[in-house]
Amino acid sequence: MRVVLFSEELAKKDIHYYIDSHLENASVSNGIYMAVVEGPMTSLLEYQYENIEDIGQHIYRLLEQNIESEHMISSTLHEVARDYYSSGRNIVMPIIKKEEEFVEISGIALFKDGNMAGRLSAEDSFYVKIIRDNYEHGIFETNLQEEDIPSSLRKNTVSEIPLAFDTVKTKRKLKLVNSNTPEFDLHITIKARLLEIRSDLDIGDPKIVAQLEQAISKNLSREMSRVITYGQKINSDVFGFGESYRSSVRNSKLTQEKWHKLFKDMKVNIKVDFTILRNGVFE
Repeated sequence: MRVVLFSEELAKKDIHYYIDSHLENASVSNGIYMAVVEGPMTSLLEYQYENIEDIGQHIYRLLEQNIESEHMISSTLHEVARDYYSSGRNIVMPIIKKEEEFVEISGIALFKDGNMAGRLSAEDSFYVKIIRDNYEHGIFETNLQEEDIPSSLRKNTVSEIPLAFDTVKTKRKLKLVNSNTPEFDLHITIKARLLEIRSDLDIGDPKIVAQLEQAISKNLSREMSRVITYGQKINSDVFGFGESYRSSVRNSKLTQEKWHKLFKDMKVNIKVDFTILRNGVFE
């Protein structure tokens, strides 16, 4: 067995029993993946696919490939159990969806305690990952919105600039600055290669590159703030702020119940420093 799948209906109930029963089973590896299925489970597993011989192997390879390439957050049994029993961190799992002949990762499931409390898009897993971990070698795409783009970069009334990056490396520094609120300073340094940009910007001009880096930093800060706010709304700390709080406050005696109360009113000051390493392919 390489993958354990939960229907959304089951995931919205307490999955504590299933985590413990697999941990206690010596024949089950702690490295198996766990995921949530959007829609009917029978439709996913019993459908006669034309181009998929073994749906179980296909789902395993889909998860493995996306997790190893850092497109998706890892959710092995070991990691899920660690987050479930942590007083300052919640479970997050990929969501699998069948769309006719295609099987894809459609999003991520956010849990409160052992219950699925909400979901974010698959693209948002990038922001969740760089908030909670360092990113080693991935890719991501984003659209700079009009509010991010300096007037000097706007040409022909451009309302947004699509961008694609690869060789993404991040470094995360998280510091508790106020234990009462609580309040954190989150500083993320990102270095990446600009792979594609659909614009008539002169990327050979260092001044334009500097302005573009600032615009990307602003865009990423806003997107990370959005996913953190959503996590607070459903009271799911999949980012690990509670773990940082527990390790920073002496004798905090932090429990899941206590942290959920603090987490809802938590404040995070986000600073992103984005550096373009070198130019790639432009369209």
